[in-house]
Amino acid sequence: MKLLVAAIVKNEVDALLEWVAYHRVVGVSGFIIADNGSNDGSRALLDRLKRLGIATVLDFPTVDGKKPQLPAYERILRSCDTDSDLLAFIDADEFLVSLNPEQSLITSLKEWFNEPSVSAVALNWANFGSSGELFAEEGLVTERFTQRAPQQFNANKNFKSIVRSNCVNHFSNPHHADLRFGRYIDTQGNDLVLHPKHGNGVSAEVIWSGVRVNHYAVKSLEEFLLGKHLRGSAATTNRVKHKAYFNAHDRNDETCLLAAALAPKVKAEMAAIQAQLDALPEPELESPPKSDSWLASRVKKLIG
Repeated sequence: MKLLVAAIVKNEVDALLEWVAYHRVVGVSGFIIADNGSNDGSRALLDRLKRLGIATVLDFPTVDGKKPQLPAYERILRSCDTDSDLLAFIDADEFLVSLNPEQSLITSLKEWFNEPSVSAVALNWANFGSSGELFAEEGLVTERFTQRAPQQFNANKNFKSIVRSNCVNHFSNPHHADLRFGRYIDTQGNDLVLHPKHGNGVSAEVIWSGVRVNHYAVKSLEEFLLGKHLRGSAATTNRVKHKAYFNAHDRNDETCLLAAALAPKVKAEMAAIQAQLDALPEPELESPPKSDSWLASRVKKLIG
């Protein structure tokens, strides 16, 4: 059973290599990434990851002011074979985490998806704050930000989904898939219970069992202002993530080192990928167009 990560990204060059390396360490086999007009070097990195066979990259610019995330998810779904492996639809600030150090992410997936009736699993958030950092610093995201909200923090009722692509009609929002058939379960294997007020994308309870999604919602204040604040929302029109968003999500109540514990393996994987990137030959440039003088001399020869 193979797991692919599906995402739409824009201007994530500072964190992208860590995010890819981390997920390869925990067992992800590949990535399908829609690039939403990045201009910070992300697209060049994605193209090189594509050349290594690590990622499939799709162009997905914003058109006519329409929010691109759900159409990008639709394109990703339709690009997969009908018998495709599992797809985890997450963002570049979200990391899949096994809650049992003795059990791999893939083992948990097998426990859920070996049941043919299961078409999707909802993984609740664990919201991480700034750990008191004001400025961007050296180090992995998972090392620098180790303080999170308690489990019952309201935002943790949001979930992300791992799906069988051939079982999905479409995504009703970035969190919730509308299924053609099959069961939508939580990480305890029970049928998903949605929040009675907020509905799709929000669960009635926060369940951390087997696997969850670490959501590094704000990072440092500098990274928030130069990143998420400027990018805005890829799914919701006129949504600006500013002071209120930062203050609401900057929760540093409890220490959690589950993702940080993988840092040595992640750094080794990053180094291995970087070595492969450095070894890539420069792409061949197209031949420059022939000049008029060349054409004129060629024609002169042809006509004698």
